[in-house]
Amino acid sequence: MQPHHQGGPTTITNGTLLCWFHHHTIDTNGWNIRMIHGRPHIRGPLLWDPTQTWRPARTHRANTPSPEPPWRT
Repeated sequence: MQPHHQGGPTTITNGTLLCWFHHHTIDTNGWNIRMIHGRPHIRGPLLWDPTQTWRPARTHRANTPSPEPPWRT
């Protein structure tokens, strides 16, 4: 992921969804995001993750299908 203010392209492949808070603090709080095979991976700050391991962002609710609403069943 390369931010737009650092010359990054404004394309779907260079973007990921963040809430308002994280969108505005991603550059200052020590978290990093990169894309691997089209999926975002995150690395926490040293205090949060001393191993500095890249992890897939798979536990977010956007990656979990929602149950069918009751009015559709």
